[in-house]
Amino acid sequence: MPLWVFLALVIGGILLFGMIYDLYTRRSNKRPPSHHTKYDQVYAEQMLQDTRDRVNDVKNW
Repeated sequence: MPLWVFLALVIGGILLFGMIYDLYTRRSNKRPPSHHTKYDQVYAEQMLQDTRDRVNDVKNW
């Protein structure tokens, strides 16, 4: 197999992968955002605060 055929296949494969990935990401951006409840936000904030407290806790050292 000549080198130029091999390079054309590799470059074509990379371009094809890029096109498929681009189409997939554009389709996923068109989906409506999920509706998070107030509970989800409070849970996430509490988890972040617990993590900050655990990281900054000097007594564990």
